[in-house]
Amino acid sequence: MGMVRRIVRDDEPLTEKMIAELEALKDRPIDYSDDPKRTPEQIRRGRLLAQQIREKQRQKLLKKQMFSLRLQKSTISWWKALGDGYTSIMARLLDEATRNPEWISKCL
Repeated sequence: MGMVRRIVRDDEPLTEKMIAELEALKDRPIDYSDDPKRTPEQIRRGRLLAQQIREKQRQKLLKKQMFSLRLQKSTISWWKALGDGYTSIMARLLDEATRNPEWISKCL
């Protein structure tokens, strides 16, 4: 039995063909042979690490404040073309601008 690989994007609806392919796979066994065995201690440490990472991310979000501004449509399209995380890039650029007043003076 060969490996079946399909990339499904969550912003695209499933086609009838894709649904039929998924249905055909539902009774096939899952091959776990490349999955390394984890000890209970490794699982516990992994869960703890994941919890710490989530807490750091939550704390980071609490430090940020929502802000809105009006931009030209072409500017928004340019930023969005950067892909996922474009708002984080925009935020870092604005943060950097506050540390470099000469950037701001060029725009005044």
